[in-house]
Amino acid sequence: MKNSFFKTFFFLFSITLVTGLSFSQDKNAFKETYLKPDESIQDILTRDKHYDELQALGPDKIHFMIPIQRRFSSLELMSQKTYRLAMLEFCPDVNREWRLSTSGTKGLKIYSLEKRDSWMIDLPEDILISDMTWSPDGKKIAFLAHLKNGSQVWTADVETGKAGPFAEAFVMATLGGVRSYWQRSSSSNMIQWTPDGSIITLLVPSERGPEPKKNPIPETPIIRHTREKETPTRTYPFLLRTPHDKKLFEYYTTSQLAVLSPDSTAKNLGEPAMYMNISLSPDGKYILAEKLVKPFSYIVSYREFPRELVVMNQQGEILSTIRKTPLSEAMSRGSGPARSLPREVAWRPDGKGLFFLQQEKKGKENDEEKEAKDEKQMDRLIFLPPPFDMENPLILIKSENRLNDVSFSANGEYAFAARTDKGKQEILAIDLTKKEPKILTIKKDIDTDDILNLPGDIMTWRTGNGIAYTLTSSDGKSIYLKGEGYKENFKPQPFIKKVLIKTGKEQLIFEGSSDMYEEPLTAVDKDMKKLIISRESKDTFPQSYLRENDGSLTKLTDNKNPFPEFKVSKRIDFEFTRRDGLTCYGQISLPPDYKEGERVPAVFWTYPREYQSFKEYKKAAIRSRNQNAFPHLSDRNASDIWLAHGYAVVVPDIPIIGKGNAYNNHYIAHLVDSMYAAIRKVDDMGYVDVDRLGHGGPS
Repeated sequence: MKNSFFKTFFFLFSITLVTGLSFSQDKNAFKETYLKPDESIQDILTRDKHYDELQALGPDKIHFMIPIQRRFSSLELMSQKTYRLAMLEFCPDVNREWRLSTSGTKGLKIYSLEKRDSWMIDLPEDILISDMTWSPDGKKIAFLAHLKNGSQVWTADVETGKAGPFAEAFVMATLGGVRSYWQRSSSSNMIQWTPDGSIITLLVPSERGPEPKKNPIPETPIIRHTREKETPTRTYPFLLRTPHDKKLFEYYTTSQLAVLSPDSTAKNLGEPAMYMNISLSPDGKYILAEKLVKPFSYIVSYREFPRELVVMNQQGEILSTIRKTPLSEAMSRGSGPARSLPREVAWRPDGKGLFFLQQEKKGKENDEEKEAKDEKQMDRLIFLPPPFDMENPLILIKSENRLNDVSFSANGEYAFAARTDKGKQEILAIDLTKKEPKILTIKKDIDTDDILNLPGDIMTWRTGNGIAYTLTSSDGKSIYLKGEGYKENFKPQPFIKKVLIKTGKEQLIFEGSSDMYEEPLTAVDKDMKKLIISRESKDTFPQSYLRENDGSLTKLTDNKNPFPEFKVSKRIDFEFTRRDGLTCYGQISLPPDYKEGERVPAVFWTYPREYQSFKEYKKAAIRSRNQNAFPHLSDRNASDIWLAHGYAVVVPDIPIIGKGNAYNNHYIAHLVDSMYAAIRKVDDMGYVDVDRLGHGGPS
């Protein structure tokens, strides 16, 4: 290696470097104005990246919903008045979480499997939407339309594409809106269709009055006091600070549960509360709702505030309180509220009631340390039919080991769960057709650390309202396991296996290719005779296909690579070894006009990540690296921009190893050693001029 290697400098990513902007030559650089990169960079950054993926299949098993995302916000949208209270960010003028006001889904497309055609839902310009929810028959889609003066429930006709307000009332999308932004095309926790075509949602209370005014004269001193016990807490950028902050938080998170009728009338259900999410029972008779309650706290976020999970009737009357989660001010890794609280609470898909998991209560219920040490505390799968009497639940099974990932078959004949003990896992089926539920072990001795041999997870479907149920074969005798198919060569081959419930016997239904990345997106029917898959490779842009039972493929989409200029870029995966012996992985991309034997300048694009051991890093690398995947240009990691200007782009892993979470003990050493080893490797490969290196990354 050249001696001048040690003179290598690292600089933060700056588009102005690409444009060749010189502050000494360009007088405009000193003006108080926004600077733009040259047109070639603007073109790359603003180009439409959308491509169709057929994943969100409707209840009719014919139509797919395809959300279209807005890539960038604008200064106007980002300049909206925003309150930041207890880690909740929202725009008070429109009563919604700030991300719903600034970015997200801007359009909606429908694809018909029968017609092999697609069309757009007719939406206004510059609209943002969220919470898309299929009607029970799949003929309509309800969603939240985020308008300049507030958010409303709208509906769209799937066949005609026409859309408009379902009601004029405005929705309170602050607390519920946090999940809305991330859900995209999945079911909503703020919109629920009723069997008669009405919609239950959370409205801005009609009689809430004006925003609480702040008294310019402090009403009280700001007082903070220590706790009786050690109370480790996270560091948050914005919490509640004053009594006025508390009033504002309650004012902008309190919503009115209401049912909107097709004739645009609204009927209030119960009293306003700080609702976080709602879920309607399959028969439409009951509502499962979670809400924040007081007291608030000055030292933790709203996620640690007290909450109550309740069941309500159609009139909004509380029938039962399922769970009371206390205020949690002491937080650290692996701790939280008392472990004996009900968890995974959800409706049974057959409409018979609720189910949940709950550990037996032993000793002092609120003594978290005692509970954590009680390894023999029995875990239970519980069924709670109406009238939802928590004093008389029906215990389906008990287990000395922890249960999780519960789902029910659509007809309620079987429940399924995972049972874990000391790193080993079992997949269980519980036969509910017997007087006494019978446990069947479908899979046993699953080593969850052995990611190369995981059997897969139970496949589920969801109703329009989001109630999950196990996908079973049409004869009800089999379930399906879907796995990632991780491989040590970083070329995963996802798979689907059909498994007999009573014997555990397997049949391979689908396995991806070894030279392309083929991923199952959704099943069209219960017997997997028709399956929607996605296919892509390093050189092939992703497309959705219909895979028939005989293995034949029909291409359904016609997606185009939005960045064809990068298609010819050569991408090479490589390994490099740090001086502590850790083998790390990386990829180098060469500019489109690269000539063999040439050494070009390079930009290293990195993001250090933390692991507790070499083994944990290797597992993470296998999970995250896919050498058969198409290389997309993302908005956050837009490092490929450098390729268009003659640079190579090197993306090495930077593992920070810290046993027992002691990452800072070796952070700088592991960062430097990783970079040094990666630079030496690409120098040895002969592609990069190490006298001309840059260093950047996302933040």
